[in-house]
Amino acid sequence: MGVFRRPELEKDNPVAPQMYVGPRRRRALARAARKPQAPAPGDLTEMLQNLTAAAARFVAGVRPTQKLDEERTELLEAIAQAQRLLSGN
Repeated sequence: MGVFRRPELEKDNPVAPQMYVGPRRRRALARAARKPQAPAPGDLTEMLQNLTAAAARFVAGVRPTQKLDEERTELLEAIAQAQRLLSGN
């Protein structure tokens, strides 16, 4: 088993070779880190509408059982609240 051990691939090994990152790639990574990651307000509304519709379809497809009834009810209330909030926009 010791024959196949590769210490350069072990975690936290200080002598492991590091991947070279050139100046172009370093600048590209820095630019990507500076970009805002938040979606536009219109995109956010559309995303929430899609999420609400998918959750409503999921809840409609789940059979109500005693064990899951409480969670199903909470999810239905959350969907209704999200739909009320989205309709106000």
